[in-house]
Amino acid sequence: MHTLYERLRDRIDQYSVGFVATASGVELKILKRLFTEEEASVYLGLTRRPEPVRAIAGRLGRDEDEVARILKAMTEKGLTFPATHNGEKYYAAAPFMHGFFEHQVFRRDKDRELPTLFEEYFQTGFIPRTKALRTVPIHMDATPESPVAPYDDVKRIIMTKERIGLFPCACNYQTASIGLECDRPHDMCMAFDFYAEYLLDEIGFGRSISREEALGILDAAEAAGLVHQTGGDKRNTECICNCCPDCCTILRQVRLLPNPARYKSSNYVLCYSEDVCRHCLVCLGRCPMQALSSDEDDALTIDRDRCIGCGLCTTTCESGALRLRIKDEKDRRTPPSTFDFMRCSLDLWKEIRGAGEEKDT
Repeated sequence: MHTLYERLRDRIDQYSVGFVATASGVELKILKRLFTEEEASVYLGLTRRPEPVRAIAGRLGRDEDEVARILKAMTEKGLTFPATHNGEKYYAAAPFMHGFFEHQVFRRDKDRELPTLFEEYFQTGFIPRTKALRTVPIHMDATPESPVAPYDDVKRIIMTKERIGLFPCACNYQTASIGLECDRPHDMCMAFDFYAEYLLDEIGFGRSISREEALGILDAAEAAGLVHQTGGDKRNTECICNCCPDCCTILRQVRLLPNPARYKSSNYVLCYSEDVCRHCLVCLGRCPMQALSSDEDDALTIDRDRCIGCGLCTTTCESGALRLRIKDEKDRRTPPSTFDFMRCSLDLWKEIRGAGEEKDT
């Protein structure tokens, strides 16, 4: 018979990117540091749909005030997604990603052991059940030869959002906590609409920014060599993470593989025109996947198995020798029609706020 924490793990494993079991059981150590037994039992009574406390208490057969107290404590640890509507509190279960892993950044002084356990889990057992984030290229102007879909246009995404929040990078907090220092900027991750509202208003974390500031942050991220990655589905983009290749949990993992392009490539392919190349080799240091190399004549070679089509190398190529071209249609990847990121915030936004029409990104 499964223990309480094994049942908790199996429930979390059903959400978003999963929370797989490991041979070492390190994931159970993580859960025991985050959840008391009482909180684990209440989490098992939650769903991915936001519900009022009275409904949750009724399902559990427990006193409403008692359940409200437990849920409040869980929320302070990032274990739920709360919302308030017409003065009433609603709660949904937070998955592992994006959920209680990222939420530990606003508890950074509460548990110094958790980052070590997370790192052990990432290095020895965690395999996402689905792609949490999509690589999208630097901002480009659309042309007939290389159109840009709405979900691949980072600036268009920004311009469609009603609420934008800016937050410290959870992955950088994770790596810094285990002694891996990095000098790139890291307060550059953005969440939108319901997810932004949750972090800004319910948790009191991060800060609200304008569309104009968000656009400036995208430019600064590209200049700093950060990779744009988005979360969400074809209808709605939940977040834009501006990811450091030395800190990002996902990029660090795929960079160790011989073929990162298989797992993280954008819808664009890098093209090289040797005849106009100035052989400055600035691009070598810009590539997050070490996909570029040079020979004794400083001629570039692109490792197609490693290039993820982020376009960072093109932004410092003054000659225009490097550029992005959209892939053939058969090779393009579109976001899923629906995706359980945090039960897509578009759905939550409608359920809690009764907001109107669907957005196209």
